[in-house]
Amino acid sequence: MSAIYVLDRVKLRPGGLALYQQALRERYVPGALERGMELIGSWVTPPVEVEEGNELVTLWSLPSIEAFWAVRSGSDTGELETWWKESDQLTLSRERKFMTKVEIS
Repeated sequence: MSAIYVLDRVKLRPGGLALYQQALRERYVPGALERGMELIGSWVTPPVEVEEGNELVTLWSLPSIEAFWAVRSGSDTGELETWWKESDQLTLSRERKFMTKVEIS
């Protein structure tokens, strides 16, 4: 099976873009990289900070379904739960999708 992609969409509280980006960079990204996730890219929409709050989208990849399950059953689940709980204070909502590439003919 091909790579597994993890798409995170986080709706941020107004004025919280920079704070969330910093927290993500300092608290989540290092552990994600250690777990074997690769950050493909990150995007913000709309492309300028707005009063209503922005949405931050990140796309990660894992090389295989086995790597995906290894991450899901990892030993640092307590740290991850703490991260998500604390980061929720900066967000209005969040959504995570798991995907794999398919051919459309």
